[in-house]
Amino acid sequence: MSTPHDFLARHHLPSRWQGKDRFVMLQFDFANGMGFLQAWQAWRQDPQRSQRLYYFAMIKEADLTACPQPELAGLHAELASQWPALKRGFQRIHLENGSLILTLMWGEPLAQLRSLNATLDAADINTDNLSAAHYKALWRLSSANTRIVTHHKSGEAHLKSAGYAMVDFGDYQAGQCSRPPFDKAPQHPRHAMIIGAGLAGTSIAERLAARDWKIDLLEAQDEIASQSSGNHAGLFHPSASRDDNAPARLSRAGCAETRQHLARLQNAGLEVFFGIDGILQVAKDDEQALLMQEIAQDLPVEVLSWVAQDTAMQLLGERPSHGGWWFPQGGWANPTSVCHANLRSEQIQLRCNSRVAQLVQTGEGWQARDALGYLLAAAPVLIVANATEALALLPKLELPLSKTLRSTTLIPASDTPQHSLTGSGYITPAFKGYRCIGAAEVRGNDLTSAEQRNLAELQALLPELAPVQSVGSRVCFRPNSLDRLPLVGALPDPQNIKTAIHQLHQIPRLKGAYALLGLGSRGLSWAMIAAEALACQLNGDPAPLESDLLHAIDPARFLLRKYRQGLNEQQAKIKPQ
Repeated sequence: MSTPHDFLARHHLPSRWQGKDRFVMLQFDFANGMGFLQAWQAWRQDPQRSQRLYYFAMIKEADLTACPQPELAGLHAELASQWPALKRGFQRIHLENGSLILTLMWGEPLAQLRSLNATLDAADINTDNLSAAHYKALWRLSSANTRIVTHHKSGEAHLKSAGYAMVDFGDYQAGQCSRPPFDKAPQHPRHAMIIGAGLAGTSIAERLAARDWKIDLLEAQDEIASQSSGNHAGLFHPSASRDDNAPARLSRAGCAETRQHLARLQNAGLEVFFGIDGILQVAKDDEQALLMQEIAQDLPVEVLSWVAQDTAMQLLGERPSHGGWWFPQGGWANPTSVCHANLRSEQIQLRCNSRVAQLVQTGEGWQARDALGYLLAAAPVLIVANATEALALLPKLELPLSKTLRSTTLIPASDTPQHSLTGSGYITPAFKGYRCIGAAEVRGNDLTSAEQRNLAELQALLPELAPVQSVGSRVCFRPNSLDRLPLVGALPDPQNIKTAIHQLHQIPRLKGAYALLGLGSRGLSWAMIAAEALACQLNGDPAPLESDLLHAIDPARFLLRKYRQGLNEQQAKIKPQ
């Protein structure tokens, strides 16, 4: 039975989330999880609940060793089973088949507040010692409908200064923002035209369709997944670096999103072929082996661990050339099956044999036309997800994309190695009687030499492996960006730059035009998190990634570097008087 002063009642819940597409809540200290578990239970039991609940919680010293209340035991056990091993940055936990997303925010509170991209419906300040900077950062996340509840009166002056009109209820204060920041986020009709039906295009189609968007998906070929997404099998696993750089963090978030996405597809009864059975990344030489050992010391074994050759041999049933990183949650998937499963929604209209030759911007949005000028589709929102083919459609943007022709080779299924391997080459698990190795660059259109290099790389990874024979190879282009990170988000509009450019937000954007490009060799690792990030941007949902990672994959980042470089060169020419 609720009391006038319990956790949910203070936020006027559950009534405030009822009938909404989403409800977004922030708790400053997760503590023992009681607040979240109460909210989860009430939301689950409410037939009028919001379609999605986003719950952000800052972590100090979370304690899940004991359930805070007996009636929450089932939820507590489910949460504990999914608790992340890595206590760093944003960690997302998908619950209720993806309708409830808990984001645990590890780190210094002010930095985490500044990393968050969301508009809050509720914020629970259950900690003290917050500065004016904390409340200013909180104000940035507020709207006129954001309700703040604070348990400490020490921040009263800061809240008033930040524009919150608070009412004292004795043991807590509550109120709303009387002068919220101006909302600059674009508002779009829920209708998008997506060009390209590989992993990138089908993933963003699935994520938007799940939000009730209407999708027109155009594919130039006579079937989907015709390029790199048509490979027999692919691998996904995190990467790591000494400085925990953007690619490492993005790969961790991406692989976690991929695992949960594949599980959702499977739980929906769809035919998707994948496995989460571990991957060994073999060191290329002794120098890299030493570096990998050093990096592994800073990460929990649930993420990765260093294994020496003898231990690796026990894992694989074959002796690798060196030790390496063992990723226990590394996995594989047949990309084509993922693409087909992504298109299960009736909201998605797929049109194959629809090669777009021209994009036309109109007052209502965008039109896609074929080589003869016939209209293929039109929508308020355009998303280009057709790899380097986007270069010809948007030549004025000078998108920083390149491609290399790569070969993947099939070999007969075998008992060893017992897990997937990566390194200078790779080998996937057996699927439908074959294993896939690759992916050598095809030079001078010499397909035979590329196939032989694939076989040679496998032999280099496993020197004692009995020689294997190819049963066929497949070539396709691998799309890359210049910095090996994807391009995800609103496309820049360089023709309309009229002032000095110093930050990404100053770069004008093409109205209603977005990209999901440049996945490179990490399609399975990055497609799902990239699609989720873009869908959140389009739908006004909280971003799944920290701000600096969103900036790292912003399609306008290269344009910003160009202008910054030009400014620096101009300043260097100015001689002191």
